[in-house]
Amino acid sequence: MAQDTYYMDINNRIVAGRFSQQTDPLLELLAAMPANSWQNIRQTTFQSAWLEPALRPPYLNGKASPEPLIRAWSGFAYDRSRHWLVLWGGGHANTSDNTPYVFDMVTGNWFYAFLPSDYYSLSADKHTPICGGFRQPCSSHVYDNNIHLPVLDRFCTFGGAQHGDGGYFKLHDPANNYSYLRPAGAYLLDLTLAGQGLVAGGSGDNPKTGPYSGVNLPGANAWQLRDWFAGSQASAFGTAINTRTCHTAYRQENGRDVVYASRTASTTKSLYRIEFHQNPADDVISRVGRPWNGNSGEMPAGLDSQRNIYLMCNSGTVAAFVFWDLDYAGPTNNDQRVRYDTIAGDITDFFNDEHRTRMGIDFSQQLGQFVLWGNGGRLYYLTPPEGKPTASAGWHIERVEPVGAARPMTRQELNDDGGSGVGIFGKWEYAPDLGCFIGLQHALNGDVWLYKPRNWIDPRTLA
Repeated sequence: MAQDTYYMDINNRIVAGRFSQQTDPLLELLAAMPANSWQNIRQTTFQSAWLEPALRPPYLNGKASPEPLIRAWSGFAYDRSRHWLVLWGGGHANTSDNTPYVFDMVTGNWFYAFLPSDYYSLSADKHTPICGGFRQPCSSHVYDNNIHLPVLDRFCTFGGAQHGDGGYFKLHDPANNYSYLRPAGAYLLDLTLAGQGLVAGGSGDNPKTGPYSGVNLPGANAWQLRDWFAGSQASAFGTAINTRTCHTAYRQENGRDVVYASRTASTTKSLYRIEFHQNPADDVISRVGRPWNGNSGEMPAGLDSQRNIYLMCNSGTVAAFVFWDLDYAGPTNNDQRVRYDTIAGDITDFFNDEHRTRMGIDFSQQLGQFVLWGNGGRLYYLTPPEGKPTASAGWHIERVEPVGAARPMTRQELNDDGGSGVGIFGKWEYAPDLGCFIGLQHALNGDVWLYKPRNWIDPRTLA
């Protein structure tokens, strides 16, 4: 079975090419690891890839730091065609940095994909990219909102709490004193020109300070705005334009990239299905679930592709999780609570876990289970009940301690080592082509951990 693979470019960096799945170096690595174990694959640090300050956008009285891109309310997307982990974020009261960074999982090296864009300040706490948002998204907390679309071969972000006002993506008119126009939709990033020293937006969008004062650096025009709010495409969202508590999950349906995303109206979440097409005007947005039980918290989510349910972590003290059964998708499809007192197994351990309200979650097709991680080595395997409609009782959770000495840092160890973070959110993702999970932690090191689950099956035997 052919897969996108690798060859060496002139900078001695692995880039996309073609290779046989049988020679995939990550599958070779996973095959040698014990089941239920961790391995850190980082070679160079995230900090070693940071741009020089003169190339970074302004922030407060200085220059933006890339450190919050991992630390603060962030997430990544896994590009399975290149084995790249794509990091983009920042935002709100942490940084204005809108630089996309990449971790190459084969070489273990971090590098910046594109140069960032400059900002225009609308007021002391309101800012927009110099292009008004048409060629570049505003740096934002992304929570669980970054995702890769393999059919279109694009990184995608829905944003979150953007730099300055902490709100959703917005468009401003550069030709009319940056007057507000409308909300922005999602942004897609083309990575085919990554690593060539180009500005992600247009030529001349780069910050112009220090040795780059007056210098217009060439642009890649790599970002594409899905301008849903310019017409009727976004009508399904209604007033739910705030993505601050958004979470996403991906599935390919009928040859199309489909993202399930929660969007917020007031304090409640509705679930939407977004079908991406080559022509943005053909994108289809529909509401497939409504809030019913007051689900809360800035929490991640995952899609059980076998039972067809979308599950969201919950920060309440009554319900551990909230889910929508997509067999009944539609505007009146109510969410359902999975209460703590109806979950069998190690639910007491989970409830008392110090990381409980900041865990990441994703679904393993091999295991047929959700796996949750919250820093440190410990994990939780969550199994939904069989049958339809999916019941809110009969769920099972198991605390799992990995084998071997290698494990990610605990929260205290991260704090002591200068790599602290505010939680996992979207820094935990299942890689279906590898059959493993990928976890990211440490704001300076950028440690990338592979977790090989129990009962791992080598995908090469399934081809």
